[in-house]
Amino acid sequence: MNKFMNKIEELFLPLANKLASNRYLTAIREGFISILPIMIAGSFFVLINNVFIGENGFTNKLFGRPFTGVTQLGGAIIPATMSIMAILLTFTTAKALSEHYNDDTSIVPSIAVVVLFILMPITFDGKMGIEYINTYYTGAAAMFMAFIAAIATVEIIRGLSKIDILIIKMPDSVPPSIARSFNKLIPVIITLLVFGILRIITNSFGMPLNDLIFKSIQTPFTNIVNSTLGLGVIYFLYMLLWGLGIHTAFIFNPILEPIYLASLTENASAMSAGQALPAIMTKPFLDSVAFMGGAGNMIALIIAIFIVSRREDYRKIGKIGFVPALFNISEPIMFGLPVVMNPILIIPMILSTFTGLIIGSVATSLGVMAHTYVLIPWTTPPILSAFFATGGHIMSAVTAVVILVISVLIYMPFVAITNKQRMVAND
Repeated sequence: MNKFMNKIEELFLPLANKLASNRYLTAIREGFISILPIMIAGSFFVLINNVFIGENGFTNKLFGRPFTGVTQLGGAIIPATMSIMAILLTFTTAKALSEHYNDDTSIVPSIAVVVLFILMPITFDGKMGIEYINTYYTGAAAMFMAFIAAIATVEIIRGLSKIDILIIKMPDSVPPSIARSFNKLIPVIITLLVFGILRIITNSFGMPLNDLIFKSIQTPFTNIVNSTLGLGVIYFLYMLLWGLGIHTAFIFNPILEPIYLASLTENASAMSAGQALPAIMTKPFLDSVAFMGGAGNMIALIIAIFIVSRREDYRKIGKIGFVPALFNISEPIMFGLPVVMNPILIIPMILSTFTGLIIGSVATSLGVMAHTYVLIPWTTPPILSAFFATGGHIMSAVTAVVILVISVLIYMPFVAITNKQRMVAND
């Protein structure tokens, strides 16, 4: 184990330290950290509304009391926290990058948010006489656009502000705060023009820039989604893009979920008819073997942190994220450690995903794990999800336990590396 860990350190630690010092990645990480309390709060209300109360909640199943009226509270809070993630991230990332340059942070972060809105599609409803923006473009699906808006705005305004001819000089009698606003007025106008022109260009393609990016990622996979090799490629990119901060569920799920739902329906029909179940790959199967605690088997990462991590920040965030991860809500860990933009943790996240898919598929083919045919809520806790999705099959739950243990072992050496990474950073 020591030789293996030393080899991984030799290969990846220099790269990790180099990336950790990159100003853009640092700004993105700081941006995520700034909105972490809001995301955690939103995640807990997602948990309450989907697991404890509501039509599918524990209170309704155990006591016949769904408390649907109470769900309105979470229904008000969840979109106010989770559906504006891109807006918040744009502001906080731009602020962090401005602070890195020791620039004024009172103007540019707000301009970055304006830029994000320029790139968003605005829909006019003639019947209601209103304009509106779909929250799809303000939430997790637009995080990549948030990065672009934040970083590009800071860099463009910063570059233009170095050109003397573009700076409006104010008399010394003008208060500094007002003078700063006028100093950046022309650079701000030019920046808005640049992104306004970009918006016009993307309009000529018939869709906003965010959709163009997603479409360019989606299209190549539509032809390979049904093959084993294709699924391997998809889930490699699924987890890799997650590691880069792109919420890949919004990219791949429109392609994958109709296929998985058809497979699950086929399995359910075969079960009712007393026939052999034909399909292995279904959404409950994937949730049971590769998404325990959220994408990348995040519950395994938390357990690995509790076992080997000596970093107090990791252990604290692990404690915070443990309960949400029990119900497959991974955002507090994904963005809190973060796993996003962290190559040391992206690698085992990908390995754990493939390990779960391979073991689960082989176990199902051999009859050790039963085929899934029950559509269960995605918030069903790990191990229990395998048990209920296979109709109460004990060995399926045991298979999930084996996958979880192996996933913890995969994460452990990489978590141990982060201990040394922190020591290097402190030095």
